Amino acid sequence: MTRLYLICLIASLACCLEGAVAQDRNTLWYRRPAREWTEALPIGNGRVAAMVFGRTGLERIQLNEESVWAGAPVDDINTGAKRNLPGIQRLLFEGRNREAYELTKRHMLGTPPRIRSYQTLGDLWIDFGDTTAQVDHYTRSLDLSTAIHRTIFTRRGIRYEMETFVSAPDDMLVVRIRSMGGPLSVSVSLDRGRDAVTRSEKGGRLVMSGQIRDRGEDELKGPSGDHLRFAAVAEVISRDGTVESGERNVNVRGGTEAVVRLTAATDHDAERLDFDRSVDPEKYCLAILSKSSSRPFEAVWRSHIAEYAPRFERFSIDLGNNPRTALPTDERLRLLREGNADAALFALYLQYGRYLLLSSSRRPARLPANLQGKWNHHFDAPWESDYHTNINLQMNYWPADVLNVGETVEPLARFMKSLLPQGRRCADSMYGARGWAMHHVTDIYGRIGINADPIWGTSPLAGAWMALSLYDHYDFTRDSAYLSDYAFPLMRESADFIRTFLVRSPGGYLVTAPSMSPENGFYLGGDSSYRHVVTYGPAMDMQIIRELFSAIRAVQPVMRMPSSWIDSLSEVEKYLPPTLINRHGGIQEWIADYEEQEPGHRHMSQLFGLYPGTTLTRDTALLAAARKTMERRLANGGGHTGWSRAWMVAFMARLLDGEEAHRHLGLLLTKSTLPNLFDDHPPFQIDGNFGGVAGLAEMLVQSHNGVVHLLPALPKAWPEGLVKGIRARGGLTVTIEWKEGRLLKAVLMSDRDAVVKVVHGETASEIPLVKGVGYVYR
Repeated sequence: MTRLYLICLIASLACCLEGAVAQDRNTLWYRRPAREWTEALPIGNGRVAAMVFGRTGLERIQLNEESVWAGAPVDDINTGAKRNLPGIQRLLFEGRNREAYELTKRHMLGTPPRIRSYQTLGDLWIDFGDTTAQVDHYTRSLDLSTAIHRTIFTRRGIRYEMETFVSAPDDMLVVRIRSMGGPLSVSVSLDRGRDAVTRSEKGGRLVMSGQIRDRGEDELKGPSGDHLRFAAVAEVISRDGTVESGERNVNVRGGTEAVVRLTAATDHDAERLDFDRSVDPEKYCLAILSKSSSRPFEAVWRSHIAEYAPRFERFSIDLGNNPRTALPTDERLRLLREGNADAALFALYLQYGRYLLLSSSRRPARLPANLQGKWNHHFDAPWESDYHTNINLQMNYWPADVLNVGETVEPLARFMKSLLPQGRRCADSMYGARGWAMHHVTDIYGRIGINADPIWGTSPLAGAWMALSLYDHYDFTRDSAYLSDYAFPLMRESADFIRTFLVRSPGGYLVTAPSMSPENGFYLGGDSSYRHVVTYGPAMDMQIIRELFSAIRAVQPVMRMPSSWIDSLSEVEKYLPPTLINRHGGIQEWIADYEEQEPGHRHMSQLFGLYPGTTLTRDTALLAAARKTMERRLANGGGHTGWSRAWMVAFMARLLDGEEAHRHLGLLLTKSTLPNLFDDHPPFQIDGNFGGVAGLAEMLVQSHNGVVHLLPALPKAWPEGLVKGIRARGGLTVTIEWKEGRLLKAVLMSDRDAVVKVVHGETASEIPLVKGVGYVYR
C-alpha cells in the first residue's frame, strides 16, 4: 500500500466518521479542541470524574474524586443558640428585625461559620509531541448513549484515535490511544498544583499521593492543618510498544496502542462523615486496579457498555427532524442564539442532563452530586462547590425519576440519612426541639449549622425540604423498603421538628422563627436604608410544612404511624398562616406584605407550592397570583441565573403554558449555557442543567395531585415528537407520540395493578392498569 493511498484512506475514514458523529442525535461533537475548561467534556462513573479537552499536542484530562474536599469534621453548632432563641423570637414579633438579626448572628451563626471547598484531584497529561505539524480531520465527541469520549485527528499521515471513559464496574478511568499509518509516541504524566507528590515506578505506573493542608489564614472555614489523605494511581500499558518509566512520567514508544488505567481514593468515610485513618488511599487504588489487571481493554470496554447503556436507553426522545443535527454542537448553540430553531438541540440537552446525573450520582458514588456535579477544577471553587439545600441540591435531583434514572437518588438518600445524628443535635441544641434539622449548606463532614451569615443561612426547614425530595422518589417508585429505610425517617423527624419548633405569633399563628425567604430581602416601615432578611413565618416555610404533612398522610397506610401522631399534624396545620395575595396581585412572600428589596430576585421561594410542590396548583386564584409573581420578577430582571431560569421553565409548565415554558427553555440555552452545554450561573453550576431538563419533562408529562397529564404544556415549536420511557408518579412508565400538535397515542405501563386518572386536554379518563401490561390511550 503506497503512502499516498494510505493518507487518502485515512482522510476518507475521518470524513465518514465525522458524518456518522454528526447524524447521532445523542452525541455532542466539535471541530476543534477545548481551549477552556468550560469547553471540555465531562465523563464520570459517579465517584471518579474527568473533563477531557481533546487536545492534539499536550492533552489535558482534569480529574476529580467525589470526596476530595478540604476541611475536617467540626462541631459548628453555636452553643448560645437555644438560650437566645426566645429573645430573638420576641424581637421579631415586636418588629425589631434588625436587632433580631444581630442577635441571630451573634448566637446562632455556625462556629466556625464557613465551610471549605470541594477540590480538583489533579490532571492527567498525555503528550503527543510534534505540535508544529498540521492537524487534519479533527473531531472530538461525547457519545451520551455509551458515555465514551473520542478524539480523532491526523498528523503527518498518521491517524490518531483516543477513547476515554470512566467505568463503573471496574471503578476506573480508561484511556486508549491508537495510531494508524505510523508508530505511536506519547508521554503520560500526573500532577496536582498543591499538597501532592507524584512518582514513577517500574512497569509503567504513576503514583500521586497527598494530604490536603488547610491553610491557617482562613479560620472562618474551620481549623487549619493536614486533613484528608488522597491518592491517584495510573498504569500505562502497550500491547505492541515499549513502555518506559521516567522520573515523573511514563513514555510509550513504537507500537500502535497504549492504554492508561487510573483510579483514585481518599480516606473519607461516607457513612461516618469523618476520616478513616485505617484506609491507605494508595493501597486502595492498587487493589482496584489489580482486579482488572489481567483483563484486556476490550473486556473492560464491554463491561462498561453493558452497565451503562441499558440505563441510558430506558428513555428516548425525538422532538422532530432538524437538519442542524449535522452541525457541531457549539455551532448549533450559536445558531440558536441567533434565532434559528433547533428542536433536536432541546432533545440533546435533555439527554445530556440524564447523562450528567448518571455520571455524577450512580454507584460506585457514595456522595450525591454537588453544585458542580462532580466536575471542578478549582482548589477554592465558587460557593465551595458545596451542598446548598435551599434549592440547589434539591434541583439536582428533580429530573431523576421522571427521566428514568431513579437509581441516581441512592447516593443522596444515603448521604441525607448519614446527616440524621448531627441533625438531631442541631434541632435540640439550637432550637430546643425534637426531630432533626439542618440549614442551607453542608459538606461531606456533616456541617449543619447556619452558614456564612444569617442573611443567607437562616433556613431551619431545609431539612424538611430534603425529606420531601426523598419522598418524591418513593412517590414515583412506591418502593416501601426505600421508604422505610431512607425517606420516612427524615419525613417523620422533620415533622417532629416542626411540631416542637413552631411558636405562636402575635396573630395567633404557629410560625417558624427565626427564618427567611431565600435569599431575598425586604424593607420595614418605609425605611429603604436597611435590608432585612431574618423574619418569621415566610410563605415558603408554610408551603413546605403543608406539603410534608400531606406526604406523611399519603404514606400512613404503608408506615402505620399512630393516629394520634397524624392527628397532631392536622392540629398544627389549623394554625399555619394562609397563603395570601400581596398588593401587586402576586403570592405574598413574607408574613406581612413587605416591600421587596429586590423585586427581580433569582429566588422565587414563595412559589415552592407551584413547583416542586403542589399546594398552589389546587386553587385557581393562587395560580393566577403565581403567574403575577413571575411577571413581576421577570419585569424586574428575574431569571438571570441559569438555575433560576430553569425554575421558570418548570413554573410555566405547571401553569400549562407551553409557549412561555419553551421561551424560558430557549433563554436558558441561549443566555445561560456554555459551549459544552454546562449551565452558566454564571459561573458554571450544574443545577441549571438538572432543573432545565426537569422543566422540559414537565412540559410533556405531569403527575401530581393524583392525575397523569399527557402533553400538558406542548409548545407549537414541537408539532411532532415521540418520547419513550418517561416516568410518572405511582410507578408508571409512559410512551407518548404526537403529530401536528395532537396526541396520536400513549402507552402506559404500570409497576403494579392500579387505577389511574389520565388527562389530555379537556378529556379525563379513569384507566385500570394491570402490572406489566401496556395500555394504549388515544
